[in-house]
Amino acid sequence: MLPTLTESALAQLAALDIPPLGAIPPAKLAVAQVLRRRLADAMVAIPPFMLASALSSDFGRLYRRIEALELRALPGEGPAFEIPDPDTPTFWPHLLARLLYAYPADCLGNVGLLDRCPPPLLHHAVGALFAGLPLDKDAAAGERRRRFFIDLVAWVAERVAQAPTVRDARLLRRIFRDHANFLAHFRDEADLDTLRRRGALIADWADPPLPPLASPERRIRLGIFLLDAEDRVETRVAVPLFRDLDPARYDTSLFLLGEPRSDNARAVAGLAGRCVPLAGVPAAERAAYMRGFDLDILVFANNLLGRAGEYPALATRRLARRQIATIASPASTGLPGIDRFLTSAAAENATDIAARYSERPLLMEGLPVCFADPPPSPSAEADEATRLLASLAGHTLLLATAHAAKLTPALRDAWIEVLRQAPDAVLLLLPANPGWQVRVDPASIGLWFREAALAAGLDTGRIRLAGPFQDRATLALLAERADIFLDSFPYSGCASLIDPLRAGTPVVAMSGQGQKTHQGAALLRAIGLEEYIAADAEQYVALAVSLARDASRREELRAKIRARMRKAPFLDFADFTPRIAGAYETLYRDILAEGQASRPADCVIIDAHWGAFFPAGWHVLEGRAEGGFWRWSGAAATLRFPDAPAGPLVLEIALRHLAAEDQLGALRLSANGETIRPQHLPPLLPREQALLRCRLESPGGDLRVDLSVAERQAGGDARLLGIAVSRAALHPAGGDLLLRPDDPILGRGWIMRDGRRCLRADAPAELHLDSLAAGCWLVTLEGEGEAALAIDGQAVALRGGQGYHRQAAVGPACLTLRGAADWAGTIRLSRVAL
Repeated sequence: MLPTLTESALAQLAALDIPPLGAIPPAKLAVAQVLRRRLADAMVAIPPFMLASALSSDFGRLYRRIEALELRALPGEGPAFEIPDPDTPTFWPHLLARLLYAYPADCLGNVGLLDRCPPPLLHHAVGALFAGLPLDKDAAAGERRRRFFIDLVAWVAERVAQAPTVRDARLLRRIFRDHANFLAHFRDEADLDTLRRRGALIADWADPPLPPLASPERRIRLGIFLLDAEDRVETRVAVPLFRDLDPARYDTSLFLLGEPRSDNARAVAGLAGRCVPLAGVPAAERAAYMRGFDLDILVFANNLLGRAGEYPALATRRLARRQIATIASPASTGLPGIDRFLTSAAAENATDIAARYSERPLLMEGLPVCFADPPPSPSAEADEATRLLASLAGHTLLLATAHAAKLTPALRDAWIEVLRQAPDAVLLLLPANPGWQVRVDPASIGLWFREAALAAGLDTGRIRLAGPFQDRATLALLAERADIFLDSFPYSGCASLIDPLRAGTPVVAMSGQGQKTHQGAALLRAIGLEEYIAADAEQYVALAVSLARDASRREELRAKIRARMRKAPFLDFADFTPRIAGAYETLYRDILAEGQASRPADCVIIDAHWGAFFPAGWHVLEGRAEGGFWRWSGAAATLRFPDAPAGPLVLEIALRHLAAEDQLGALRLSANGETIRPQHLPPLLPREQALLRCRLESPGGDLRVDLSVAERQAGGDARLLGIAVSRAALHPAGGDLLLRPDDPILGRGWIMRDGRRCLRADAPAELHLDSLAAGCWLVTLEGEGEAALAIDGQAVALRGGQGYHRQAAVGPACLTLRGAADWAGTIRLSRVAL
């Protein structure tokens, strides 16, 4: 029976041609529900030990397609079965089937039951628990759902932490990364612990930090990262972040996951100094590719909470020295790669802003948002919108465009109460407009509202649903013709208020604490409309009812709003650009200060990630599981330092591997064409094989270092390889300390022999330094015989008379030596870069 069901159902589903997001056309809905019923009945009939195999076949493909349609909460006949006791083997097939009909918190009361799930079914079950857009019956159901998802995230995090490398853990992380859309599950604000767990689960690569800034004299390298540049809200909010910045000060790159295919996308791409589509870069290499742009600041300008998959995963990587989330993500992201959250005191309405974020807030003056929002062009959907408006003529039109992911029982009840107290009003909802990778079917929203309206004794015909509309001009037309625009709460609107305010349509909003709950109120306050900001739901209803009953007041207000919108700061590029530039400058000064504190003066440190410094002759970046990263050279390869200081310099090159033992001796180096002869030193880090160090003279500017070595094959690798470089450093020469036994800084324990100071056999001798700078020092003992050395009681591991000492803080130092009686010589301490 199963093959017949699968083949016929897949054929029927393919014939429906239902798009992946948005509403299901009514004519196709009945067929989809029949397929759901057949699938659920078949699933509970499959023996549990066979279900995992079935879900890996076309049957599983069909299950995932039906699940993605988000048919839950729709009217229709449900399955005849009930979920059995959790201790029975048939519990898990019944649970998966029931999840096609009901929301997770209603199906699995205790997340801890997942510990009993058979491993082959575990990732299927967890994926089904994260999927969908739950609609809550009441406030208690909403809190139960919220608690369920907090517990579910914690369970996944704990399960992964127990054995992060096993197959089940990897599958759980992938399911979480691809399905856990946090705006679908948290209508208010998720707690920071849950957000941090989210970030840790998505992050699967620990990038090393980028090198300190090589030269503060160059332009600030700013990146803006978007999914695409199509005509969407997030694009219009992103454009002011870079459009009018001074090109003499900012080198701007616009990164797109997709190609700019439309006229709008190409126009936006042309506003940046360069546009970098990542579509042609293999997904596994995109992070390393972006690191090669040497970015100081990277702004993630799409919503990092409202989508899953690659975009938030890249935000866990280290792609720039500082990475920022913006108002497009209306609350803390929890992602470890995001350092700062762009916000302001005006947007937050809270005293302790930092306590609301896993990131450090980057505070700017005024509102942290501006809209590149020209008047919309004529819409192809205008006739449909006009007919809709005609059917509502004669009523006070209340417009609410909040996406379904913002809807809560409290918000729904407030809107219904407005209708009850304003009997001439009708409510027009647009809950299914595209957004956040969440499928919405208006039929389920309509049922949810109608049930509440009937309970309140209202005519359900006074609640109308429309959309989804693709053209922004349609939304602008509806906003202009509406009498009142109702903002959502607790998750308030931002971009959705712009068209109503442009048209002068009165807006009612509620004040909140964080940016997510206060952004609508912040826009109204910015244009002096505080009297329409409610403090609570009761006041919200009262303001809306008062406006609904007073047509003359609404007309007076329209003229007032239009006049104030001409000077709205969130539409004024000239006002926004210096404010956002001030925020960037603050962040850039932070980058410079950190760089100065972490390296010797004028030191340039690069690692193998840094593709711009490895311009020719290198194979692809390697590393990860082995710890650290490296690039293999070919026979001839080049290192490039574009901002080398003038004068005597020290070059250090750390080698990770050699393809053959004799290659190190055969290596040849030249700097700007002049041959240089390096010292072969012990490795500075345990995972490295050697450190090359040499002195050279530089005229300053662009320094090119060429490496040549005979190529070999290593470990069955088909490539021809030379040496593997993990990092390099360039810094001014000087700063060496040369200590001789006849210097006056000698301490106790030395003896005279043949006019020279020497060590006494097996007895310590000391040298005292007034001050030794913090950092890493190469210690070289130059003399006859061997000796052991400790600095401030810390032994220095010497090999061939050379080793390394790390000085934690500047201060006096005592060097203690012990060796053969005839040892005499000098001690050289040279600063090295790490």
